[in-house]
Amino acid sequence: MMRPRYDKDGKLIGSHRMVFDGIPDNYQIKRVILKDKVPDLSYVGVMRHLRDCKVSDEFEDNRYYSSEVLSHMALDYLNSAIYLQKGIIDDRGKEIVSYYFIPCAFLCKHSIELKLKECLMLKGVKLNGHKVSVLWKEIHAPQIPQYDKLSSFIAEVDEIDSNEMALRYGISKNLEPLREKFKFNIDNFILNTMYLFNILDEFVICPYKYNNK
Repeated sequence: MMRPRYDKDGKLIGSHRMVFDGIPDNYQIKRVILKDKVPDLSYVGVMRHLRDCKVSDEFEDNRYYSSEVLSHMALDYLNSAIYLQKGIIDDRGKEIVSYYFIPCAFLCKHSIELKLKECLMLKGVKLNGHKVSVLWKEIHAPQIPQYDKLSSFIAEVDEIDSNEMALRYGISKNLEPLREKFKFNIDNFILNTMYLFNILDEFVICPYKYNNK
């Protein structure tokens, strides 16, 4: 909807189409960081509160605390990608470009990075960088099901966003088009990621936790 704009004398000088029409012109900026009770709680916030309250000796162990946070954050990003996927599916067949495609892919990729880092942290490997293919090689678990195919999938994920630019910005540092290809199957991306989570949990994370108790 177009909103009229007037000069200081009340004379109509033009109009502007608002990006979010539901936000009125007289909207008042509100404080984001709150000290009192808040309507929504994050898992990370709850975990930090429990650690601050010293509810258990486990929370004093940085490795335990961090692995729990990484595990849940990985799921949060993947579940958010699945939620956006529903919007992508709704857009199909209408000859429109989906607003959700790239954000969905970014969330999916980031969930993979966090899950791989959870595995590496449990194994005592220092966490470095964001490139999922490098993190995957550090895990080195050829005994897991479909290891070669999963390796190929991880390589595809890096190809989609090789320089951490395509899914974040869509342009290069030189303000030019990127060389990455933006044609990929988001449904397969998400399904592969869900399978990867299952495999890593069963064959890497759980054995490590149980064998080190």
